[in-house]
Amino acid sequence: MPVASAMAGLQCLYRGFSVLFDRRWRGLVLTPLLINVLLFAAGTVAAVHYVGDAVQWLRGLLPGWLDWLALLLWPVFVLALLLVLVYAFTALANLIAAPFNAVLAARVLGEPSAHGRGWLADALAAIGNELRKLGYFLLRALPLWLLLWVPGVNLLAGPAWLLLGAWLLALEYLDYPLAHRGQDFPAVRRSAAAARWPALGFGGGVLLLGMLPLVNLVLMPAAVIGACLLVRGAEPALPQASESSDR
Repeated sequence: MPVASAMAGLQCLYRGFSVLFDRRWRGLVLTPLLINVLLFAAGTVAAVHYVGDAVQWLRGLLPGWLDWLALLLWPVFVLALLLVLVYAFTALANLIAAPFNAVLAARVLGEPSAHGRGWLADALAAIGNELRKLGYFLLRALPLWLLLWVPGVNLLAGPAWLLLGAWLLALEYLDYPLAHRGQDFPAVRRSAAAARWPALGFGGGVLLLGMLPLVNLVLMPAAVIGACLLVRGAEPALPQASESSDR
């Protein structure tokens, strides 16, 4: 069932938090944690500043007799802007912390790299993957952002942003274990699509927790660990990941 499958993905994220400071990878968690503290502090300041300004700008676009319409539109607009900020700062944090996250994924999986490369080569390759994921995000987020300005259609943009955000964040973190197992980004997308509901449950959890102060500081390494547990513990749900590991 979709709900049960989505909950299985969410449970992997919870398990990632439960073993976050395991001694086997504690050092790999603390360094990205420091990076997250700095970035999300800056992100919080930016969100408070720009969301307020954006709401005032939106209200200024409408004539006074359409103030009632602004009341309907601004929650959708604020939600979309918050999702963009969450993903943008998550992408930036992951770009900087990608080398640590790649090594962390290898440590959690406990498997040699399918590429036969050393940890340094895998870490550098992870930075390139982050740039590819950013391009994938922009190609999908920008058209959806434009729909916010189409009357009527923009009322559907909020749920669409939630689904897109959950999917993108699932790909963001599943990429680490699956890349370690030899999959490029298109293959990661196919593997995630084959387990769409667990992936969306996992990504949805990451999305919601990313909006919570303090929790979002430890979210990145917990999500990397959770993605590894999802791949390692749900092989039938991720058939291509299993095939990659068998090669």
